[in-house]
Amino acid sequence: MQFPIGGIDPNLHSPVTYTYSTSLEHPLSNELVASIAYSGATGRSLLSGGGQVYNVSYGQNINELPGDLIIHNSKTPTRLNTSFGPVLYTQNDRQSSYNALILSLRGRFNRAYFTASYTHSSSSDDTQVYPTYINPHQYYAPSLWDVPNRFSLGWNYQFPDVNSGHGFVGRVASGWQVSGTTILQDGTPIFVSTNAAFSPTTAANGTFTGYAPGSGDYNADGDNFDFPDVVSYHYSNGRHNYLQGIFTTDNFPAPAFGSEGNERYNAFRGPGFEEWDTSLLKNTAIAESVSLQLRFEFYNLFNRPNLNNVATNLPDGNFGKATGQYTPRFFQIGANIIF
Repeated sequence: MQFPIGGIDPNLHSPVTYTYSTSLEHPLSNELVASIAYSGATGRSLLSGGGQVYNVSYGQNINELPGDLIIHNSKTPTRLNTSFGPVLYTQNDRQSSYNALILSLRGRFNRAYFTASYTHSSSSDDTQVYPTYINPHQYYAPSLWDVPNRFSLGWNYQFPDVNSGHGFVGRVASGWQVSGTTILQDGTPIFVSTNAAFSPTTAANGTFTGYAPGSGDYNADGDNFDFPDVVSYHYSNGRHNYLQGIFTTDNFPAPAFGSEGNERYNAFRGPGFEEWDTSLLKNTAIAESVSLQLRFEFYNLFNRPNLNNVATNLPDGNFGKATGQYTPRFFQIGANIIF
């Protein structure tokens, strides 16, 4: 039995990140301020597999031999080191980059203020785990969290008091504020892969000659994580398309026998995100230094279905479809005693 093990490069050193930014602000009037900013970062000597969020034990399996199953005409991998199974090894062989242009506008008026910003950015890296550890830079592509376009808005308005807050009507009708936040952004990258096992067709003498229908492990290394070929990178990305399926398996044929597919990593994108949140609050003085605050909060006010979890595993029955969504509209009431 081949046991899995893990290790790190004995010459492993700390990754290096260079960050740089600059900004320019200019008042447009007594109430408005505009700004433009650039923010960037470059990462070098990053850890292989270090992009696995929330995963402490990372690394890339280096005990793989492309074509192993075909060379030995066996469905059980021999591996480079026959004494072990997968060998997860961590090295300083990855890199990343981030660039962002940020446009902002802020305003403050007698009873209101707002802040709005638009970010156009690009984040790329090769820090994930890929179908092969050989030349990881071939998978240098948009990061899993890359969002090219994002708009955000926050605002608040305080209603004028009635009768200076005195009397029954004044206490009921005074102290009201309404505020809100808005987020509009592109979807994050996704990629298609298969976790199906190697399933070959055989000649009369038992020699493997090709892929049987539904086969995975295209490079026949014994690791069931592989990329297919891609016929086209064009697809419709409306909300109904994600519900019906943005692509089909026909767009992802098996590559040449014994080779990894030509798919570009993270070349597709999941659904965009849009949310409007609003809150209404009232402050009522109970005593000189004590007040009661009531909050009425509406999240996802327009109840927009923000779809997620697009099925990208080729054998999946929901392949190409969004299988989940973020939180739908909900409402909550809260109260605070402030003193």
